[in-house]
Amino acid sequence: MNTRLFQMTDLPAVEAFLTEHHLPTAGLGTDRSGLLLVEDQGHLIGTAGLEVHGRHGLLRSVAVAPAYRAQGIAGQLVAQAADYARQLGLTDLYLLTTTAEGYFTRLGFTPLPRSAAPAALNASAEFQGVCPDSAALMHRSLQETPMTLHALPEIHTTKSFLDTLRAAPDLPLEFRLYGESLVPAGYHVTEVKAVSIESMDCGGKAGAWRETVIQLMDGSAAEAERGFMTTAKFLGIYDRVVARVPVHAEAEIRIEYGNVTQPAMQYHLSGVDVQAARVVVGLQQPGVMCKASGASSSEGQCCGPAEPKAVTPVLMATAEIPATQANASACCAPAIPELVQIG
Repeated sequence: MNTRLFQMTDLPAVEAFLTEHHLPTAGLGTDRSGLLLVEDQGHLIGTAGLEVHGRHGLLRSVAVAPAYRAQGIAGQLVAQAADYARQLGLTDLYLLTTTAEGYFTRLGFTPLPRSAAPAALNASAEFQGVCPDSAALMHRSLQETPMTLHALPEIHTTKSFLDTLRAAPDLPLEFRLYGESLVPAGYHVTEVKAVSIESMDCGGKAGAWRETVIQLMDGSAAEAERGFMTTAKFLGIYDRVVARVPVHAEAEIRIEYGNVTQPAMQYHLSGVDVQAARVVVGLQQPGVMCKASGASSSEGQCCGPAEPKAVTPVLMATAEIPATQANASACCAPAIPELVQIG
């Protein structure tokens, strides 16, 4: 599966797709609107639209083909539409729905009376009568200023990380790499490893340290629809494990994650951001450095043919929607609310 932007040549297929799913097509292809399309082997299987009205965005045309529902596709489309709205400088996101109010609540939207809609939205076809008066208005702010920003110490110890989570509200826990979502909703905590390392660099200097590695894995498609694990559940799993594993409070913390499309990698922490609707763990890729630089060895420099340079992590962006792995033990999964499908 891959995601791409709408082009005018897609209009007939998109109109047919939305009509089949009982959604309006008025206003598509105008200079106010844009669409994200999801395809599987060239076939359209999902859409999400964004209309721009001043500083406000109107989310519309969120639909997923029945055979592909409960795979997290709709949630990822909404997240991408929200990110695109932020890039455009929009401050708020609104939508009208007749059937999926509970679903969008789990994605951070809150219901509002129709009278609270900004005047700018009245120009949209949805507010001009395409959507019935019974459709619920929902709102989500795109200005998520942190409640508390915890910049962890330069070496992020297990204790500093866990203390920060324990002090945070019980909210969905997300893991992002350089600000972009890395671990999708529905993930599992599969393993906690207490690791002891002994090393020697090429300058002959010995070293030893401990690490705590928390391994995450994608959950099932249905689990992805249910949302992110909460901080309380994450800590509950951790506490059960470390009751039998000798994890050290001063050990450096690492997050390990991979899936069927990318190999597992251990990420370093850059901080924990406690927001109004979620707690975000910032991750960064590990770098490589010469530990022998400036050492009091006979060489006093790295053991290589050329002067080493600092390694800058590079983030590779992709538009593909990640596949999910097989289901795992339910003890590591998010709590199970009722399932809601949207058309």
